[in-house]
Amino acid sequence: MSFLAPWNLLWMGLLVPLVGLYILKRRRQERVIASTLLWEQALRDLRAERPWQRLIPQVALLLQALVIVLGALALARPVGAGSVPRGARVAVVVDVSASMAATHEGTSRLDRARALAMDLARALPPGGEMMVVQAGAEPSVLLPFSSDPVALDRSADGLAIRGARGDLAAAVALCSERMRGAPSGSRILVFTDRASDGELALDGTSVPVDVRDLSGSAGASHTNTGIVDADVRARAGERSDRADVFVRVAHFGEQPVDLFVTASVDGSDALLASRRVTIAAGSAESVVMPVELPPDASGQAPLVRVAIASANASANEGAEGMGDALNLDDVAVVASPGSRRVPVFLVGAAAPPVERVMRADENVELFTTTLDALGERDDPDAPLDGLVVYSGAVPERPPPGDSLVIAPAGDTVFEVSLGDEASAPTIVTWDDADPRLRFVSLRDVHLVQSRTLRGGAARALVTADVGPVIGAIARPDGETTVIAFDPMRSDWPRDPSFVVFFRNLLERARDRRAAGGIAQGALGEPLRVPAPAGSAVVVETPSGDRLTADSRGGLAIVSVPAEPGVYTATVGDRTFRAMRNLLDAEESDVSPRLRITRGGTTQTAALLEPARHTESWPWLALAVLAMLLAEVLWSTRRAADPTRRKKTPEPKVAR
Repeated sequence: MSFLAPWNLLWMGLLVPLVGLYILKRRRQERVIASTLLWEQALRDLRAERPWQRLIPQVALLLQALVIVLGALALARPVGAGSVPRGARVAVVVDVSASMAATHEGTSRLDRARALAMDLARALPPGGEMMVVQAGAEPSVLLPFSSDPVALDRSADGLAIRGARGDLAAAVALCSERMRGAPSGSRILVFTDRASDGELALDGTSVPVDVRDLSGSAGASHTNTGIVDADVRARAGERSDRADVFVRVAHFGEQPVDLFVTASVDGSDALLASRRVTIAAGSAESVVMPVELPPDASGQAPLVRVAIASANASANEGAEGMGDALNLDDVAVVASPGSRRVPVFLVGAAAPPVERVMRADENVELFTTTLDALGERDDPDAPLDGLVVYSGAVPERPPPGDSLVIAPAGDTVFEVSLGDEASAPTIVTWDDADPRLRFVSLRDVHLVQSRTLRGGAARALVTADVGPVIGAIARPDGETTVIAFDPMRSDWPRDPSFVVFFRNLLERARDRRAAGGIAQGALGEPLRVPAPAGSAVVVETPSGDRLTADSRGGLAIVSVPAEPGVYTATVGDRTFRAMRNLLDAEESDVSPRLRITRGGTTQTAALLEPARHTESWPWLALAVLAMLLAEVLWSTRRAADPTRRKKTPEPKVAR
């Protein structure tokens, strides 16, 4: 037995004043006296008597005490331990994907998961323990097995939307691994809305797994309309401030929806463009809006905010006016074409093919300089806010941001060792999953000479038979791509993959610069802000809240809410921007679709019903009413006694 509201047991403290009233109460009896001369003696006794008297057990006192005790127990909401036996362990897996922010009757699915987790923690049997795991892109343990109610409530309250999609299978596998050898009766509970495609197999776990569906009751509406893609592109052949805003809106519902699609400069209430569109049930529409984007006060290209709102509702009704279940996908912020211009600094004598590729990109501002000139700047450690290309010599420390090193001289490149020259190495593999090698094939590329990259600091991108010849060095404040050979001593510049590779490099640097210097991430994921060790980082959310964190090891991890928009991070006198959007058609579809299987068969809907408690307070409330009725009847009977008079028998007269 446990209580969902144990603080209400304090109402039992009313027993103290109740007993006090009975101790102080004077119970006097009516008497017929022959003379008032005895009143003087009665007054003297009253002055000399003590205020307290011995407690006399009475039926009325017992009934009133039972009313207080039963009422306090009813207010404390007692519940049974359920099906969890004594000493068992329970692992709670909570889906924290974006669709869990969908609301029904004013309550989000994640709020329901929190409430269920808290109720389960309070109903643990003696010796029972509970673990809380949130299933984001990667599962994380919020609280290991514990029976501390305060820690369990805190962990359940700390659940928040993390990432666009949750990996439930990985979270269940993590719990199963940690519950090997758990006592009999232990189980894993998965709280999810099943708003994702695919299948969750519950076979092969060390303990039983139950899934609780939080998508709502059978009659709940899963209608939602959201922005699933957005972009801003400059118009070809026109002024740089003229652009087209592309927005794709998807509607998941059984009835068509009529809405407005608007575009504005982020931080401004003035609209740049607006379109009215009708979207059929279960379909998507693309909208193109021409806009003019003048630079902001600082001369930088602005960010564009696109939003959707119902055409049949007032402006302040927002998502509710559209009958939306989810409002996280009703707003998106994208970079304008002006932010796509990226400066490229050629340090040293760059190979002519490399310079030609850079100059061919209309969004590249090319600068040539030397290593000594960069060191003579007022602040040599300040970022150059673009792509730095080194040919030959490199500095001792890598610059903040993105950089490229071609044919490095010396024995090391930013703490990565270089091997000796190898003649005619043969390229054997390349990582085509890396964005820099997208649409790149090096099968017909031949090298005359090349050095190799050694050490674990560099990740191999292209590997020859003598070792890695192209690698990547990742850092909190940027990354460096190293080409260990001279392109002029190969036939690579003649291959189309050469142009594609360097264009991919430029696009990667452009995206990082447009994102404001912070690595992109899913909605709700923490910000990874580059900052000197020990420095304080202040982040302002789109709604104006301020969050702080300290940097450790050159990086500050700042937990942020699942709020679409622009986040501004301040580190000393430097400012970074990060954009977070929910542009995912699968997450915008909040209807339950995930198949739960066990033994190759799909589980019935009964298994997926939300957990319910069997509480005892209604019966206790009925007992309180019964005790009150009994007390009233008893008091009424006692009150009638003093009115009764015994008939005195007439004295017999002797004759």
